[in-house]
Amino acid sequence: MRAPRALRLLAALFAACAAGASATATAQDFPSRPIRLYVGFTPGTGIDVVARIVATEVSKNIGQPVVVENRAGAGGNIAGEAAAKAAPDGYSLHWAAPGSAVINHHLNKSMPYAFRDLAPVTLIGIVPLVVIVATQSPYKTLADVASAARADPGKLSFGTPGVGTSNHMATELFLHAARVKATHIPYKGSAANQDLLAGSLAFIFDSITTATPFITGGRVRPLAVTTAVRSPMLPDVRTIAEQGYPGYDAANWYAVTVPNGTPAPVVQRLNAEFVKAVRTPEVDKRLQSLGVIVVGSGVEELRKFLDAQYESIGRVVKDAGIRSE
Repeated sequence: MRAPRALRLLAALFAACAAGASATATAQDFPSRPIRLYVGFTPGTGIDVVARIVATEVSKNIGQPVVVENRAGAGGNIAGEAAAKAAPDGYSLHWAAPGSAVINHHLNKSMPYAFRDLAPVTLIGIVPLVVIVATQSPYKTLADVASAARADPGKLSFGTPGVGTSNHMATELFLHAARVKATHIPYKGSAANQDLLAGSLAFIFDSITTATPFITGGRVRPLAVTTAVRSPMLPDVRTIAEQGYPGYDAANWYAVTVPNGTPAPVVQRLNAEFVKAVRTPEVDKRLQSLGVIVVGSGVEELRKFLDAQYESIGRVVKDAGIRSE
C-alpha cells in the first residue's frame, strides 16, 4: 500500500533537510586532515615555487597541512589526471596552468581527463609574457615586427619552450590578430633566449620573470606585454592591446581546481582560504616579486575565465593548424 501523499511529502522534506544539514556539517568540519595539492612540474620550477608559497600560507590558516605533490610530465597532465580522478571531497586539489587546464585538451587526442572533470576554485594570478627582441635588432616597436612579417610571410622566426605552451599560444594569438605569418621553432626550456641574443630568432614571447634580467641588463628590448593591463615589473612597456590590438589578452596563469562533484560548501571554503592567503600582504609581495599579478577570483569568475580560455585557444589551434608533437 502506498503511503499517504502527505506522509510522502513529509519524508521528502526530511530527506532534503538532512542533506542540507549534512552539507553544512561537511563545510564546518572541513578540513579535518591534510590536503594534497597536485603540481604538474618538478620542485624548484617557477610554478612549483608559487604553489608552495600559497600552500604554506593556507596551511597556517586552516590548521591542516596543504601538501604539494609534484607529478611532473606530459605537460602537466599527470598531475591533472591525479586530481581529476581523486575523490571529490576537497582533499585533492590541482594547481592548474594553461597547458593542463585548457591547451592540452585541444592538442592531445588521448587526454586522460575531460575539460569539465576539474571544477574551479579560484584564479590565483596571472604572469604576463613580454615580447622581446635582441638589442641589436632593427625592430624598435611591435608594429615593426608585424610589418616585417607581413612583408615576407614566414621569414621571421620565433622560439618557444615547445608546441602548445602558453608562450606558443600567445604568439599564435598575436599572429592571428595581426593577420601575419611567422615560423615557429620549438625549444626545450628557455634555450630560445640564447638564439634570440645570437640573432637566430627575430622575436620571442617570454615569461616576464625570465626576460627581466635580460631587459635590465640591456641585452634585449621589450616591445609589449601580453596581459590586458601593464605589468608592475615593466610599467612603461605598453600592452599589445594598447598597440592596436584591442581585446588581446594572453598570459601564463595559476589557478586551483578540484574534482568535479566536490560539494559547493567545500569549494566555497577552499575559495575563501586561498583568496585570503594570496591577498595577505606578505604573500602578495612575494608573488609580485616573481612576476605574478595576484587575482584571487571568485568561483564563477574562474569558471567564466576558463570557458573563455578554452574557446579562444581552440580557435587559435584550429586556425593556425597547430599539431602536438
